[in-house]
Amino acid sequence: MKKTLTATITCLLLAMSLQAQTFNYYFGNIHSQSSYSDGNVDSATSLITTPLQDFNYAKLSQHLDFYGISDHNHLNAGMLSPANFHKGLADANTANADGSFVAMYGQEWGVISGGGHVVVYGYDSLMGWDAGDYDVHVAQNDYATLWKRINMHPGAFGYLAHPQSGDYTNLFTTARNVDADSAIIGMAARSGPAFSTNSTYSDPSTSTYIARYNDALKRGYHLGVGLDHDTHNSVFGRQTMGRLVVLAPSLTRENILDALRRMRFYSSDDWNVKVDFNIGSYPMGSVFSHTGTPTISVTVTDPDGELTSSIKLYYGVPGSGTAPTVLTSNTNSNTLTYTHPIANLAQYYYYLEITQTDGNKIWTSPIWYKRNDATSSTPVADFTTLSTTVCAGSPVMFNDASTNSPTAWSWSFPGATPATSVAHTPTVTYTTPGTYNVTLTASNPSGTNTYTHTSYITVNPGIPTPTISQVGNVLTSSATTGNQWYWNGTLILGATNQSFTYSLNGSYTVMVNTSGCASAMSAPLVTTATGIGEIQNVNGFNVYPNPNDGNFNVTFTAASKASYTINISNALGQLIYHDVITDFTGTYTKQLSVSEYGKGVYTVSLTNEKNETVKKIIIY
Repeated sequence: MKKTLTATITCLLLAMSLQAQTFNYYFGNIHSQSSYSDGNVDSATSLITTPLQDFNYAKLSQHLDFYGISDHNHLNAGMLSPANFHKGLADANTANADGSFVAMYGQEWGVISGGGHVVVYGYDSLMGWDAGDYDVHVAQNDYATLWKRINMHPGAFGYLAHPQSGDYTNLFTTARNVDADSAIIGMAARSGPAFSTNSTYSDPSTSTYIARYNDALKRGYHLGVGLDHDTHNSVFGRQTMGRLVVLAPSLTRENILDALRRMRFYSSDDWNVKVDFNIGSYPMGSVFSHTGTPTISVTVTDPDGELTSSIKLYYGVPGSGTAPTVLTSNTNSNTLTYTHPIANLAQYYYYLEITQTDGNKIWTSPIWYKRNDATSSTPVADFTTLSTTVCAGSPVMFNDASTNSPTAWSWSFPGATPATSVAHTPTVTYTTPGTYNVTLTASNPSGTNTYTHTSYITVNPGIPTPTISQVGNVLTSSATTGNQWYWNGTLILGATNQSFTYSLNGSYTVMVNTSGCASAMSAPLVTTATGIGEIQNVNGFNVYPNPNDGNFNVTFTAASKASYTINISNALGQLIYHDVITDFTGTYTKQLSVSEYGKGVYTVSLTNEKNETVKKIIIY
């Protein structure tokens, strides 16, 4: 009887595998920094600073199909303004070329000491805690709010960078947090070397965070495992052969992000090794129930002909508090097949540790399997979205809510771009106001089901881009309500009226946000403030060298006796240095240092009783 049952299940799983969706293998990285935070440390010699330049460099790296830059989110790590974050998003859009190279921009949220870093993608606003340096406020080390913010934002996800035991409010040592489990899609098996300057692919990471991976799995978390470069110098994709490998139907940003959200990825020290790891038609990252005992199938393929010395299949019980152990293994083989005899309603997770003959390691994301002999096989299609009322031009993410474990999806979005998708959680954009239908066809090896939700999405008109007019020192937006003013790309706290009276020279812009819809940023208006002019009795006010490393000289010559004030402010207008020179005449020279405040753009002003002269300096 057991032999007959096993044979039946084996045939079923074989049929499932024949109908499984075909995936391609894409190699890349999602953890690196640009000069918008603390990356491009070598920019003085590399001449590479912006995310766009970084992406263009990465495009030419070997075995690199996708690349993500995740700049730090706060001032101490170099993120001087939300405007820089939005420039990074724009640079990724410019560099992205679906079909040949996928560019993505995100943020690395948090601090290491007493906290832990979380790489966040799919979130188009800068989250932070420094005054004036965020779009969305999330207090430092407030991971509970961070998880909620990520879950509220369609398509967003978190990924744990170089995790330590006590990080993320003791996530690895306490009971599973449902919000965290929903927000987090993975973590690093290896990271770095973060400050490598190697560009010959010969500086591999030797770190390992598999102990934290096991801690998370035994607590019941559903997360995958990848490999991070954590690049801070201009060697994007070239310091190591290690890669994060994603399984996706084609090389588009939508498909790469969808595969990451679905935990369909693995960590590889080798830059082109391919791992097939399935239970029937379900690949790594799958969470599903099915009838019968699971048969695990593994195939390792290396285009360079490198051999596999061992394959270890780990398993554990989700939420048991017990770390996973080796279920079975083999040596000197590129394949493994194993049927795990488990009881009805039992549930396990499985993942692989693969070692190549040259010592390279590969760790895969798990497959979570629950045996349920009463499971109905045919899917029932259904879907949700965060809001059915959206703004023209804003992205909308749809979530599959189908039952009975579908393995393939076919979406139809009349009036949207794209109009169709095969992703599990697609994101589309509607540009024309109106009401639209959405259709989903969900399939698995047992059948297909189609559901159309009529008049599901209501698209409201977008907000026109505002314009700025000027009368004296008063700037006025063309929008009567919903304004937010910016100075040199930095949000001005409390400046939300239609008019704004300025006192500092600079570039002013305004954005409008009403009824949940946001406009594009206005064209900048560069001002010359009334009442501010060059000091008439001063010659040669100079700040040098410029740019500098935070150490520089200030000099001027006063032709007549007066009192002078030297102020230095950061990009947020915060005063970081103040000095008063009383009753001075002659030549003044002083060496100053503000290197402790980090790189960025600063202003140095010289003021007397009547006027002010301002210089800008760049600290690299």
